Amino acid sequence: MGEHKIQVGDAWWMYLVPRSRPSFLVGQLIAFLCAAVSVGLWLALNNILLGAPFITFFPFIVLATAWGGRAGGTTLMICGLIFAVVVWVYARPVSYASALLSSSVFTSFGALTIAIMHAMQSLMAALEQAENEAEVLAREMRHRVGNIMQLVQAIAQMTARASGDLSEFMPRFEGRMRALSEAHRLSSGHQAMPNDVETLLRILLSAYDQERLLLKGTAIALDAETAPRLALVIHELATNAAKYGALSVAQGIVRVEWELLSETIEIVWREEGGPPVSAPTRKGFGSRLITAALSPGGGKAALYFDATGLRCVLSLPRQARQKNAE
Repeated sequence: MGEHKIQVGDAWWMYLVPRSRPSFLVGQLIAFLCAAVSVGLWLALNNILLGAPFITFFPFIVLATAWGGRAGGTTLMICGLIFAVVVWVYARPVSYASALLSSSVFTSFGALTIAIMHAMQSLMAALEQAENEAEVLAREMRHRVGNIMQLVQAIAQMTARASGDLSEFMPRFEGRMRALSEAHRLSSGHQAMPNDVETLLRILLSAYDQERLLLKGTAIALDAETAPRLALVIHELATNAAKYGALSVAQGIVRVEWELLSETIEIVWREEGGPPVSAPTRKGFGSRLITAALSPGGGKAALYFDATGLRCVLSLPRQARQKNAE
């Protein structure tokens, strides 16, 4: 099935309706201008026109509503009633019953016309807004897909360089893809999967002993760009901790603390009670992956090999926000 994009602006009659709603003053000016034209037409044609004096007001109610809004259309309808009363009193007398019936019909049809025009304007505005939002979402989707494809390619290349054979490559690559998938589910806005930092950490670290994971921080909601990048970094840190760091021994623990600063979100990963650590002589795969995951989004990472264990400080751009401020 082919795509169909709403092209609201292609219809010629769309140019007869303003794109933005006028102010009340402008609407009143338009109404009085239409009233003057309607009165002028009636005075010019009153010898041949049959019916009530406000007959020339009917077509201009549409114009006054389109260009002056509901207030403009209503004002013109009131002007028509006042003009009819003046004509009936001073120029063309009619019975009270006839005047009342004519006025009721004019008011009913005028109100119906105003309601229909207002509904059409609201529908047109909604269609244009939907078209604009669809275009924005399409651009955002193209941007995100491009970023993810580049990220997957980088992960595959770095995982292949760090793996000795296919049997070693596949578990590492699949684990990182699962972390990426979970992060995207977390950042999709689904109610069952809130996209906050703590939930992201607990899902990614769910395979490890929860008593050895100490998480502390304020409630911060992540945006769709930051969550998948942070997920890859956390997955890599947890994998290294389980193989070589604090989670590889029974007494080791991992502390993860985060806070929202003035310009960044700071997340600190700290390992304690694990094997002794020392700074590597060359930059390994894990360090390269962390840098590659955070750099495109403007994030930074610093690794410190303290005597108590590895400490990683992540600084993410402040695109996220505290949940209680939403």
